[in-house]
Amino acid sequence: MARRLNAPYFGKRYIGDSETKILHDVDKETPSCRIDTIPRARIQMFEWLSIPSEMNYSGCQFCMPGFKAGGKS
Repeated sequence: MARRLNAPYFGKRYIGDSETKILHDVDKETPSCRIDTIPRARIQMFEWLSIPSEMNYSGCQFCMPGFKAGGKS
C-alpha cells in the first residue's frame, strides 16, 4: 500500500486507532490491516514510534507484529 496524503493522514507513516490502541505501519500495510475501516474520529497519526509507545499502543499483527507498548519493534 502507499501513504495517504489527504486528511487526516497527511503522509505520516503510523496510523493508530485511539479506541483499540492498535498501531499500523503504512509502509508495511496489508489488506488484512483494514486501515480504511478505522472511523476518522479514532484516527491518530504518528511520525515516530516513541509517542505511540508511551500511549500504550501495540502493533498490528499483520504489519507491526514485533511492536509492543512501552518497547520498540
